[in-house]
Amino acid sequence: MRNLEENYQESKAVNFVRKEKKVDLDWYLEQIFKGLPSWIAIPIVIFLGILLIIWLLLPLWVIFIQWNTGKIRDEIRNLLEYLERMTLNERDKIISGPKD
Repeated sequence: MRNLEENYQESKAVNFVRKEKKVDLDWYLEQIFKGLPSWIAIPIVIFLGILLIIWLLLPLWVIFIQWNTGKIRDEIRNLLEYLERMTLNERDKIISGPKD
């Protein structure tokens, strides 16, 4: 019962502080991780950091893939045109001498 009263008093104090000054990200993180043991909080923070990095790098990765697929498509087209020219040139050549 005493714990509930302390929590109520603490929440009143937090609400009072929230009204007076701007609440920043540190306050939210402190509230979220206050009750968690450190062996759970540390992996959560690492996981969220990895997600943030992926979220920031994803647009660059998509642009890189699109650029490379366009480049590969052009190279395949050039290779096919080269092979067509080679087969046409070989057909047009007249080979003199006996065939093996």
